[in-house]
Amino acid sequence: MASHLEGFGRVVAWRFRPFLVTMVWQLIATVALALVAGAVAGRHGALSALLGGSIGLVGVLVFALFSRPWLGGAPSNVIGVALRAEAAKILVIVVMLWLAFAVYHDMVVLAFLGAFMVSVLLSGLAFAASGNRVNSSRI
Repeated sequence: MASHLEGFGRVVAWRFRPFLVTMVWQLIATVALALVAGAVAGRHGALSALLGGSIGLVGVLVFALFSRPWLGGAPSNVIGVALRAEAAKILVIVVMLWLAFAVYHDMVVLAFLGAFMVSVLLSGLAFAASGNRVNSSRI
């Protein structure tokens, strides 16, 4: 029974590669910005940057999960799936932004928004990191 699932993990990992590459870059940028914000603004600066960057990272994760790249669907469904995934990502990001501003009263807004913007801008990397030879020169 397990033999037919043997290659499934590799297929899922290959299809998720663009999202994994994006999340690694977002994580690296978030940690770097948190270190800088921590040095400049202290503990709350570092936490604010970590929080802001993690919101963009969760957005990519939600998009990846809602786009279900491991399920082969009809080509006509691609746009609908992408739009639903993007809507879910935006909804999660808006809710997380609202929660962050509502709950974290000691937030260093510049560090938070800076890390959030960098993280969201890096989310576009998923399309450049598709892993095929044509797009690999854009990374």
